[in-house]
Amino acid sequence: MDRFGEIRAARRELDAVVAEIRRLKGLEDFLSEPSERDIHDAAQERPLVYLSAAEHGGVALVVDDEDVRSVALPDLSAEVVRVHARAHDDAHRAYRADPGGRLADWEKSLEGTTRWLWDALMGPVRAALPGHGEAVLVAGGLLGLLPLHAAWTEDPSAPTGRRYALDDLVVSYVPNARFLTSARALARGPVQRLTVVVDPPRGDGRDPLRSAESQACAAAAAFPGRSNVLRGPAANADAVRRALAAADAAHFACHGEADLLTPLDSRLLLAGSDELRLRDLPVSRLRLRLAVLSACESFLPRTDLPDEVVSLPGGLLGAGVAGVAAAMWSVPDLPTTLLMIEFYRRWRTEGRHPATALRDAQVWMRDATNGDQSAFLQRALAEGESWLPDDETTEGLLLALEYQERDGRCFGTLRSWAGFGYFGA
Repeated sequence: MDRFGEIRAARRELDAVVAEIRRLKGLEDFLSEPSERDIHDAAQERPLVYLSAAEHGGVALVVDDEDVRSVALPDLSAEVVRVHARAHDDAHRAYRADPGGRLADWEKSLEGTTRWLWDALMGPVRAALPGHGEAVLVAGGLLGLLPLHAAWTEDPSAPTGRRYALDDLVVSYVPNARFLTSARALARGPVQRLTVVVDPPRGDGRDPLRSAESQACAAAAAFPGRSNVLRGPAANADAVRRALAAADAAHFACHGEADLLTPLDSRLLLAGSDELRLRDLPVSRLRLRLAVLSACESFLPRTDLPDEVVSLPGGLLGAGVAGVAAAMWSVPDLPTTLLMIEFYRRWRTEGRHPATALRDAQVWMRDATNGDQSAFLQRALAEGESWLPDDETTEGLLLALEYQERDGRCFGTLRSWAGFGYFGA
């Protein structure tokens, strides 16, 4: 079968599964096209910004409650977006294959991509949102692969000499307006119980996630006495499904894959050869306020880039998850652990919205000096703060910071702090 035949067959399979899901009570509108009323309703709390690239330039459609206005993006042609998305993906693949030898190339690619994103897209969008500190982006096509929240321009007054899109806006991503409305309804429930899945052993040659245990500790510390941590052989599909059914939030420190041709086959990789596919989740009737996906494959595709992208985070929104914090590239271990500690502290202890907690944690990671971060952890450890993970995790971070220049920012690179995006409500 040729590639177009495969796509048509996959589309028929997807339509059949969607029809089956829509027969379930409460899921009658699953993956249906949003109406104009849906769009305006979704834009009542935060502006909804549709982003699209076309042959001769792009456009941003800003929906702010009942107001709708367009912003021309002349430098955002479909071909230019394709070139940048391809270069972004190629650089990341090369880095994953040879982290030591291709790190400089990957960081240079990130710098160039995010700088271009400011001029071509996020700068004009930000100018069209005066007085707003939040925005929900519906990024069409290959724009859905790019870290729009990390777009930047020069700013000599900033600690890093740059101003980023997330300095001005708490950015969330959604596939469409109806997903956002459904996610907001789910987000209103209590959040008391957490399920954590810790990098189960597999026989497929994948590298283990070295920060999985420390991330698990950081997540569990935010839910004292109310977390169910599944690791090793216990992290099999049946056990994970049961745990998720009883949970209000989940942290997946494990690998995942987005299947671009059949989105409902996107999966989380569990113990042995077990997998948890999106097509199974609606039947389980998930009702999660938040899912954190810390493995890089949970966002980036593993096949040739198509013209449209359906990511694993987007699929989870349709399966009963209100919000998803997901890694958009291969994130380094130590900064990811510190970011998770700070994210959970701001969300659970300070009560911030998860999207705001993630943005604020990223800004702190980027701007705070090594000395400031070390002093913060030392003070929390001395005071016995309950949100800290175990002493071994905290002391490992302190030891790493001790060998850095106190006035430097060893976690200030894009690769370290900007790798997570927020999806949903």
